[in-house]
Amino acid sequence: MDFKKFLKDRRKELGYSQNKFAKSIGITQSYFNTIERGEVKNPPSEEVLDKIADGLQLNEKETQTMKYLAAIERTPGIIMKELSKLKNELTSMESLRGNTYLMESLTPTGAIPVYERISAGIGAINDGEVTDYISIPGIKNTQDVFAVNVWGDSMEPNIKDGSIIICRKDVEIRDGEIGAFLLNDEAYVKRIKVSSQYVALISDNPNYPPIFIGPGENLVAVGKVIKVLSDI
Repeated sequence: MDFKKFLKDRRKELGYSQNKFAKSIGITQSYFNTIERGEVKNPPSEEVLDKIADGLQLNEKETQTMKYLAAIERTPGIIMKELSKLKNELTSMESLRGNTYLMESLTPTGAIPVYERISAGIGAINDGEVTDYISIPGIKNTQDVFAVNVWGDSMEPNIKDGSIIICRKDVEIRDGEIGAFLLNDEAYVKRIKVSSQYVALISDNPNYPPIFIGPGENLVAVGKVIKVLSDI
């Protein structure tokens, strides 16, 4: 079951028309219609989802299910799945490290590869190719470090739209820390939340709902964010 079907079926079970239900929770029918049809441009906020849950008379478990489905719904199907490209690029960098001559000829000494895009909002890496190299004083062992341009405002104010995040691979990302993650082949920069009840990717911007990790989903920590470059 997807988010749209969940809303529609539950609303009809309660005998509400779209107009009556929208009025009961204090939003317009046109806005609720776009939510129920999956055509809303921006995902419903946590406040709106709570209003919908109350209006649909959901219990705690049903509310969590609805919010999980909403998190899945807000990820567009047209997002390019570039996980393999990114992994191949990183693998290529590993291979080059075994050849000193190639490394010296292709990469500036101590430089960090910069990838085109990772989304702080909708979960996408746009281009798995290295677009540039940067050097940052004070960062050691740069062979385990990569950088990605960040698009989206879901991690503001800590990571602004257009920032560059510097990430280190193969290190533990602890509860509450920010990292670059791959969830079902889609990439995110988020804060991870691990509890006894759930694992979720959390946005610092409260307008974005948590992305709860469901059973059978594939979550991979690509790298821990160790530095953010803004306004450069």
